[in-house]
Amino acid sequence: MMLFRLQLLLIALLLSSPSISQGAQDPSAPEGPRSFLLTATNPANISRTQEIISLDVDRVKVKYPSFNAKAFTVTCAGRPVPAQSEMGTGSGSHDQILMLVSFAPNEKKILEVTWVPDTVIAQKFPKLTQAVLGMKTGYKKISGYYTGGRFVDVDSTTVPSDHFAHDALYRIEGPGWESEKIVYRYYLDSRNRNDIFGKKKDELVLQKLGVNDLVSNSMESYTKMLDWGMDIFKVGESLGIGSIAIWHDSKAMTVSDVRTVKCYVAENGPILSGIYTKYLGWRVGKEEYDLYSHLSISAGSRLTKVDLKLVGEKADLCTGLAKHEDCDFMHSSSARGGTWAYIALYGKQSLAGDDLGIAVFYKAAECVRVTEDSLSRIVVFRPHEGRLTYYFGAAWQQEPGGIKNETEFRSYLERTLVRLDSPIEVEL
Repeated sequence: MMLFRLQLLLIALLLSSPSISQGAQDPSAPEGPRSFLLTATNPANISRTQEIISLDVDRVKVKYPSFNAKAFTVTCAGRPVPAQSEMGTGSGSHDQILMLVSFAPNEKKILEVTWVPDTVIAQKFPKLTQAVLGMKTGYKKISGYYTGGRFVDVDSTTVPSDHFAHDALYRIEGPGWESEKIVYRYYLDSRNRNDIFGKKKDELVLQKLGVNDLVSNSMESYTKMLDWGMDIFKVGESLGIGSIAIWHDSKAMTVSDVRTVKCYVAENGPILSGIYTKYLGWRVGKEEYDLYSHLSISAGSRLTKVDLKLVGEKADLCTGLAKHEDCDFMHSSSARGGTWAYIALYGKQSLAGDDLGIAVFYKAAECVRVTEDSLSRIVVFRPHEGRLTYYFGAAWQQEPGGIKNETEFRSYLERTLVRLDSPIEVEL
């Protein structure tokens, strides 16, 4: 509550300045607080809660050269809008400002962005997402295992060449990212597969996970039910949920044989958090690739956005979902004609013994085929100039106020397609 009051005070101070008008500021105006208006429109006939709006900083600076992404606020109808800056990760990406806005069907909203040049003002909104990377310190290395010590959060790591699964170097075995709805992680070792933690509370929990798991015995604390939830997914040698692979010799080859792996906390903001990873020298068959991966999640969402850049000889990327018994497979209809499509599974595939839905959303035009092997349902893609974007998400039966059955899950899948097919339209 105190953080929220501070944010309101900042906005009041900015708006009280005589140099602020209700419209766009003259770029040649004297130094001081400035503002511009933008229009955001929901083109779809559905309600959209907690929708992320992004705006390229470069695009803003063409019109307002003094714009400062380190000292800005956003309001709508006089009320503060949660916002943050996102620095571009990797080549070809751009700095963004992000805003969290809800819309009624076909609603149009006017947002005012106010900034102060040449200063820094931290955003102070309630934190609804986070990304963490915990690494062991103060340990003794015994027979390759990182024994004792404690975990500390770090911004980045270069994975040691002798690191192996379950050696207790990384808390929860790799990086994690979450919204208040759900937690994901991937194994930062030769497995490099994504996993799911289900939550029984709408709160952030990553700061608590695995803190006391100082011994590698494959019996981590989060594998049993805790007050907030648990690790609910069995990955094994499958593609887990949305894990990255190359389609080679009619097989899904996950990221395993890699010369160097560097992992970073890319964002850790109130409304969007993510993990950026460089896989340098990924050997598949006779070829070698560099892969750049950005995994991010936004407030109120179950979806992880996956942005990939593959450098090397042309290759088909793929991803997929782990197959479990007694689950119904779903595939979006090609007759709907939208840009996006999905594959999904629903049934008693949770390690808690209850229902769980999992899905991958992808652009239909980039799909080469939908197939399967003994462990996974698979989607094979042909990236454009090595770039690929897709989403994955899960919905657990015990999620508070969430999806409780297959009918509700199917409805969620279709609504998500509408949202992806109809992004919020922004006029600057």
